[in-house]
This record gives sequence, structure tokens and C-alpha cells, in this order.
Amino acid sequence: MRGLVLALVALLVVTPARAGTDPVDAIVKRQMQLNTIPGAAVAIIERGRIVKIGTYGMANVEWSAPVGSDTRFQLASVTKMFTGVLLMRLVEQGKLGLDDPLTRWFSEAPQRWQGVQVRQLANHSSGLAEQWGAARDATVDSVVAKAMETPFAYPPGSEARYGFTDFTVLRAILEKAGGKPLPALLRDELLTPLGMTGTGFAMATDDGTVRVGDVLAHRASVYGLRDGRLSTSDFFFAPQGYGAGGLYSTIEDLARFFVAMDAGKLLRPESIRMLETPAALSGGKQASFGLGWVVRPYRGATLAGHSGGPALADIARIEARQLTVVVLTNQQLFHPLLAEAILDTYLPAPARALEIADDRPAIAAAVRSAVTHAAAGEDPAASFAPAGKGAAQSLASPFARAMLRGMGPLGAVGLLEVLPDGERRYRLDFAYKTMIWRTTADAEGKLTGFRPE
Repeated sequence: MRGLVLALVALLVVTPARAGTDPVDAIVKRQMQLNTIPGAAVAIIERGRIVKIGTYGMANVEWSAPVGSDTRFQLASVTKMFTGVLLMRLVEQGKLGLDDPLTRWFSEAPQRWQGVQVRQLANHSSGLAEQWGAARDATVDSVVAKAMETPFAYPPGSEARYGFTDFTVLRAILEKAGGKPLPALLRDELLTPLGMTGTGFAMATDDGTVRVGDVLAHRASVYGLRDGRLSTSDFFFAPQGYGAGGLYSTIEDLARFFVAMDAGKLLRPESIRMLETPAALSGGKQASFGLGWVVRPYRGATLAGHSGGPALADIARIEARQLTVVVLTNQQLFHPLLAEAILDTYLPAPARALEIADDRPAIAAAVRSAVTHAAAGEDPAASFAPAGKGAAQSLASPFARAMLRGMGPLGAVGLLEVLPDGERRYRLDFAYKTMIWRTTADAEGKLTGFRPE
């Protein structure tokens, strides 16, 4: 174990930044200004070496405490990536199998659980209903028991629905297979062998009046926005949900983790491929979830990782290049834009799809008006038909507005395609990002549907 730590320390050498002004610093500082982010930290790891570790701003505004490489940030749902790695380590050790039916691990389970596999918990395709576990007094056992009593929300393997219950049941299985509580399994299998001394859970409890938890040195405070002003925004992750969220870590520890992954110290290559393989659903469909990791195409490559908070933590990895970008922030009201923006400095820009003649320019005008008003904090409802009320409310949500702020002013709006069902695909060129949005409209050009692709 000591030899592994020393070997990793030898690899933890930051190589010089690329010549000239570092574009990553400019990208991070711009987003910090646009979205009132008090503090952030970034790591870039490529082929087992740390290319960059950068720290920015304040971990705690009240005390003017700066972010350092040892600042502990809340990872939120990025915790699922660690749960996925732990799952594959136990699989490699022969302690459980991805194809195990749940009835192998729960003798009291209903017969219908015979048709659910462990892998389907990790890729969110289990069919388990997603309404249990939010209560403060819930436990892992009570969540599992309630899930057993509840009919499937959908046939297992037919869909992939992101949620909490899957990872609580998965946690129970990992603890049975590993013989220890999840925090101890993570500590013994991953954290201690890698020297990740700044990573762990707060073990917090909340009775509705008082919250009690461990003291975590150098913990970053979490902030939000209220009436346009910075506010505290203390996320609470109950211990029964620690398989899905709640882990704290530092940018230094996370860099160490991915150095070890690149060096083959964590998992075999075939196990990493399993983490990053999208779930195959019935009917030939493919989900966007691997085993605790989110997987999708990006700029001609396969991107795997996760965000959490929604952007307290954001990890993006291109396996073909062993290129990983880690971004940590303490602004809860922020859309995960930074990791992609940093990846864009490494990956070639995709070819631009050709625009087609717009036979209904009133729709493009409504798109422009809706986006511009929402980004300015104004009500975009005037651009929507009554049937589009839900889409208008979604665009006006705090998180959508955070996304629009981060992308900068809207430039060109170009029609790319009209689908057989009448849905239209538009390219929206923002100052700092280009996106495809799908739109439907009524006969007058008012929007009835509007969503990013």
C-alpha cells in the first residue's frame, strides 16, 4: 500500500501550462463572474500526468478564506462515480457479479426481483419506483424494504430513469458483498490506498431543527443566489443516500484518483470499459448511463463522467485519450458548463451542420425572444402558446437561467432540420457555446415546446 502511494506521488507532477495565456484560467474566471461563483478548483489529467491544477476565489466568503488544493468541496451526485468504481473492484475480487439477480442478495425479496440484475441498479434501468428515502429518519434498510413493497415503475430494462432508490439498494448489496458499511469500503478500497486524505463523508444527521456532522478541515461553504445576491445554500445529504451523493473531496485528491486510473492502479481496462458502457435497453435502445457514470457522444469522442449539485462538481473523461477534466465550485445555482468548455480547448470543433431555408421565421424570432428574456431574468411567456406553459416555466427556472448566463449573449439562430412530426431543430450560437434546441410551435409561431437537444 505504501508503495502505491509513493508511486502515485511520483506521478503527481504538474507539467508546465501551454505557452502563452492559459485559456483555462480565462474560461473559469469568466464563468465565476457571469454566475457569481465564489470559488472554484480545476484539474486536468492526461495519460497519467497532471497537466494543470488551478484554484480560484474564495472557499468561504464570510472569512475571506481562499480556495486551495486541499479545499474540500461537496461532490453531490459525482459520488456515484466512486460507487461505480467500488462496484467494479468488488466484481474483480469475485465478491459479486453484475448479472446477479437481486434475489441473490435479498432472501426476503419478492419474486419479481428475480428479473432485476445488479448492473441495472448501477445504470438506472432497474424499474424500481423512485419515491422513497427522502425522509430524515429513513435508513438504507427502510428504503430497501419500501422498494420491495412497491410495484415496478416500468418494466426492468425498458427505460433508464435517474434516481435515488437504485443506488440505495445497490449500496445495501455492496455492503453485504464487501462486509463493511459503504464509507468504510470506500476508505479501505480506494481512499487509503491512494492517499486521498481529504475525501470522505460528513456523516451528518438532521432532526429538522439541528444538523450535526463531522468537522471537515478546509471545507468550502456552499452558496446560491437569492434576489440576485449571494446567499448561503447548505446542501444536506442524508447518510442513507451516501451511495448516490454526499462525498466531499479536494482537487488534489481527485487528480490523484485519475492518475491512478490512468496508471491501471484502480481497475483493469475491461472494468473501466464496463463503467463507461451505456446500458442496452429492450427494443434496441441505448441509455446514457453506464455503471454510475454518465456516457454520451461529444465532439466526435465518447465522454464519460458525471456532474453533481448540479455543478458543485463536474467530471468529464475522454477514455480514448485518457484525458480527464475535473471542476469543483461552491455555487449551487450553476449549470455544468465548465468541464465541457475546458475540454473544448483540447478537442477539435465539430463540423457545422448546414442550415436550411427557414419557411417559418416567426418561430426563430420567438426562440430568440424567449431566450433573450429568460437570460435577462424576465418572463419569456409571451413567446409561448398556452400549450407551451410548461416549457416556458422550465426556461424561466433558476437553473435554466444560470445556463443561459454562462453561455453569454445569443447570436445567430439557424434552422437545421424539420422532422417528420413537425419538430424543428435550431442551432443557437451563443457567445461561449453553440447548442442545438428542439422546438415545436403553433400556427402563429408561438412555441409549444422548447428544449436543448
